[in-house]
Amino acid sequence: MEKRIKIIYRFTIVALIALVVVQGYWLFNQYVYTLQKYENELFQKTIDVTATDRELRRDLKNEHVQVKTQWQMKVLQNDRVTSTPEIKYIFDTYTIDRYKIKDSISIKQADSLSKLDAGIKKCRFIIKEQDKQYNVFDALEQFRVNELCPFQVERFDSLLREHRLNALSIKIETTDSMTWVPSILRHTSILSPTIEVIYPYNILGKEQIRITYKLDLSPIFGKMIESLIGSIILSFLLVFCLVYQTKTIYKQRRIEELRKDFIKTMIHELKRPVSTLKLCISFMKNDKMMKDKQMKEDIIHSSQNELDNLSSYFSKLRDLTYGDMEEIPLNFSTFNIKELVAECIDKQKLPTDRKIIIDSCVDVNNTKITADRMHVSNILCNLLENAVKYSEGETSIHVNCYSVGKKYKIEVADNGFGIPPAECEYVFDKYFRSESIINKNIPGIGLGLCYVKLLVAAHKGTITLESTLEIGSRFIIEIPKQQ
Repeated sequence: MEKRIKIIYRFTIVALIALVVVQGYWLFNQYVYTLQKYENELFQKTIDVTATDRELRRDLKNEHVQVKTQWQMKVLQNDRVTSTPEIKYIFDTYTIDRYKIKDSISIKQADSLSKLDAGIKKCRFIIKEQDKQYNVFDALEQFRVNELCPFQVERFDSLLREHRLNALSIKIETTDSMTWVPSILRHTSILSPTIEVIYPYNILGKEQIRITYKLDLSPIFGKMIESLIGSIILSFLLVFCLVYQTKTIYKQRRIEELRKDFIKTMIHELKRPVSTLKLCISFMKNDKMMKDKQMKEDIIHSSQNELDNLSSYFSKLRDLTYGDMEEIPLNFSTFNIKELVAECIDKQKLPTDRKIIIDSCVDVNNTKITADRMHVSNILCNLLENAVKYSEGETSIHVNCYSVGKKYKIEVADNGFGIPPAECEYVFDKYFRSESIINKNIPGIGLGLCYVKLLVAAHKGTITLESTLEIGSRFIIEIPKQQ
């Protein structure tokens, strides 16, 4: 049994570790997936902003500027240029900075200037990628817009902010070759993820912008909230089941140990009265010993006490089998508590090798109480027996009874071993025994105080404990005067 429990413990620990690892791996992949999805959304929004910027720059150019574009293109094949695209921008107005043409110059004059190549800007572009020839129209338009209204970082940044995009940095770069499509560079990090969006705003001019974003984790986790909540609930449920299963196994093991201890102690408790009765019968068979009156009285008295103890033990077991304190049968009567205390003190078997003093103090003006006399006697006897059992050397036990309003208080104090503060809340639990008591090899099964609390609760009363290790304990019982 012990070996199986150890195997289950190890399996449970391995299962918990595996669960944590699997859940962590799944959540990490989910985080990466959500992060990439968020990055793609950010990338697409940036591309939309670049299109907006392009349209804005097209509208911002001087309305008087008229552009005529002549172009022709042939493809580079087999690393040999058969012909190259040639694009001419012919400016028909005064906006050409080189000549500073005034507003009064007519279009004809401008045409005459253009014939002299006064306002002609010639650009030659060699496009080596055969599959890019269909993108040249867009590239030409992009180049034309940038010539008329150059790209500005400040204007683009303001557009990003209008669309709630906060860029960490925006840089203009010139490349060695033409970049035809925008791209994204991911720098995935758990704590500080960043991305870079590269957009060629002037393909033919080999110019591009690099926009860097530092991603905020809150929107990412916001998109993962359903997965996170589901994962946490599932993890807690599985951990709870595993822990509960382990605790149940431990509890069953503890019950099995208590059962063995209970049977062992019960056998010991039953052997003592049986041995005494056997001695009494042997004595009665001996005619010579029967003539000794003193010995005869001692044997009979000892047998009577053992039978009383056995009867009390069986009564205790019977009462502990009740499922509820209200099921315990009580026979209420009005009796003198002072006389009952004296009887309980007289019943105690005090060891002859120790000096034990038991005294009592009862309020003479309030000695009457209505309760079950037998059960109150059992309560006091159990507490006195514990005070004697769980002490050593010279022992002082005090029983104090007094009235407080409509309740009667009974206090039993001793200067015994005491109970550690961490164990005080468990002393009334069934089968509980302090480790310090177990180490002292004091017999018992941990039913006495549980039985006392059960009887006090049956009287609708309360019992509390005040204890200091190595100094002593005080049990305080409060029960109503009238039931």
